[in-house]
Amino acid sequence: MKKVIKLLSVLIILSSNLTAQEKSMKEKAMSEFKKEHYNKAIELMEKAKKEHPKDAEIYYYLGFFNHYRAYDSRPLAGYDFSHSQKIFQYLDKAIELDPNHGNAKYFYGAECSANAFNSLQDYELDSLKYFYRRAYEKGAYPEWLLEFGRNMLNSCDKNAILFTVGNPDHDVCSYLQLHENVRTDITVLSTFYTNRPWYVKFLKNGLEGGVRDLTINLTDKQIMRIHNFKWDTTTVNIPLSQQIRKRYDLQGDFNMKWTVAPDLQSNRKHKKIENEKIKKRVYLSVRRAMILQIVEDNYNKRPIYFSNFKDSFIYAGLDKFFRDCGFVSKVLPFKTKNTEYSHNYNKIQQLIKKDRIKDYSTIKETDIPRISGIATYGYSRAFLKLAEHYKNQDKSKKLDELIHRYKIYIGIGFKQEKENYYLNELEKLKN
Repeated sequence: MKKVIKLLSVLIILSSNLTAQEKSMKEKAMSEFKKEHYNKAIELMEKAKKEHPKDAEIYYYLGFFNHYRAYDSRPLAGYDFSHSQKIFQYLDKAIELDPNHGNAKYFYGAECSANAFNSLQDYELDSLKYFYRRAYEKGAYPEWLLEFGRNMLNSCDKNAILFTVGNPDHDVCSYLQLHENVRTDITVLSTFYTNRPWYVKFLKNGLEGGVRDLTINLTDKQIMRIHNFKWDTTTVNIPLSQQIRKRYDLQGDFNMKWTVAPDLQSNRKHKKIENEKIKKRVYLSVRRAMILQIVEDNYNKRPIYFSNFKDSFIYAGLDKFFRDCGFVSKVLPFKTKNTEYSHNYNKIQQLIKKDRIKDYSTIKETDIPRISGIATYGYSRAFLKLAEHYKNQDKSKKLDELIHRYKIYIGIGFKQEKENYYLNELEKLKN
């Protein structure tokens, strides 16, 4: 009996050691990744894969790490589509081993998106459509996200320009336009790609059947030579059309005055002219300069919207002119804070109608943890904005109905802590 107990103890110790080794390998890989030692992180995760070939998490991290090394670090020497195929293989295996691995599906979609942007650069419509379809078929755009994308697009006026964040909103909107013909009148563009000359040139040219073009009053040579520009905080004066002045009852000499601050700084010191105090050189980044260019060149021609899911830093001060429509904000020609134009409550009401939030509940079964919070936050925020409006209008019955609808459609136990927070904020307004 003592021998059996001793043998069992040895087996338990060995099992514990193996588990510790597995965790140690993963932890080492994660540690190297955090230090931006990507090659080392991948090497360690490959070793973990050999020891544990049925671990979905390992394949997910291999897809994630290789994707990051290829697109989010410095250029990967020798990169071609075979590298992308390897990433797809890792993520395919992760999803095969764990069909509910939402983050593996997210990076599968991100890899498709990276290839889709390569297709944009080459003006290849069929290839562009193929990669967005491939992402959809792998589950990167579940029903709740498609509903989210439709709601975002349908919150914009006809012929709008919509600046998006990136993968969470840009890709699903692009899929809906390309494969479901949803709001193809809108030009959807990724703010984070506007620092790339080829993308700015592409937006100027457009792609028939794929992406509607923009007005960009720069020559192709100017576009391909864009760089970080020397810039101090400057107020840009955007003349307004008679139509816009009439719509908002503005005086004849009223123009949009947008103060644009620099967003880059170097340690290099300078002075532009004699007797000026020496100071550090500041610059306007390519991204901010191109946002300015697009707004300036298109404002009088087409409605301009921004996704509400960005870091406010990206807006370059333009958020002072925003009219909140729920998921997006429209750029108005004047500052909107504490005015009747700060929110478009009709559009927010439309956003949270029953038939426009019916698929949100599917998020529990098809969660994509890296991006699902965008939907929870977006809908909850819209409910709260509308509730505050009802409170100010002394519409207690509508407020009660709104809270009841929140409990049914959004308070589903998916993000319990956040749901409770917003529900408490809604309930406070009843007092």
